[in-house]
Amino acid sequence: MKKIITFLTILIFNFCFCQNEQEIKSSLEKISEEYLSEMYINKKYDSASKIWDNGMLVEMQSYYIKSGQGNFSNVALAEKIKTDIEKYFNKLSDFKVDKILDTQIENANDKVIGYVFFEYSETLTNKSEKTKTMLTCISSDNGKTWRIQDWKIKDIADKVNRRLY
Repeated sequence: MKKIITFLTILIFNFCFCQNEQEIKSSLEKISEEYLSEMYINKKYDSASKIWDNGMLVEMQSYYIKSGQGNFSNVALAEKIKTDIEKYFNKLSDFKVDKILDTQIENANDKVIGYVFFEYSETLTNKSEKTKTMLTCISSDNGKTWRIQDWKIKDIADKVNRRLY
């Protein structure tokens, strides 16, 4: 009898955890699609960038320092990123999320971290390209709110620095 109760407890726990995990994955996919649409399809940098994780901004600041572009304060950093993104937007004529490839979740310290892998197509100055990448989503409140790390931003800044955009 004790084994049956233990088994049922484990079964119920696993069912609840899987449900919760699937709900989180679905939520992350929806948030990612909304973010990508706002940022790259609608080209609304100001509203999309409001949900960026601070860690991404620290990394962007480090990138600009290492690439010799300067050591920007918070406001100047935001303006520098925005200027680089606008150069990219001027070349971008089409952006489409083709499909979500996978979503993974992990717990790290007091945070829930989600990785949303996706494939997208973009057309820049009449040249189309398909790319696979990911967004990192971070929650400090057990999945109630999420912040995004979009590393495509660093790639864009790098290409602007190399005068490819």
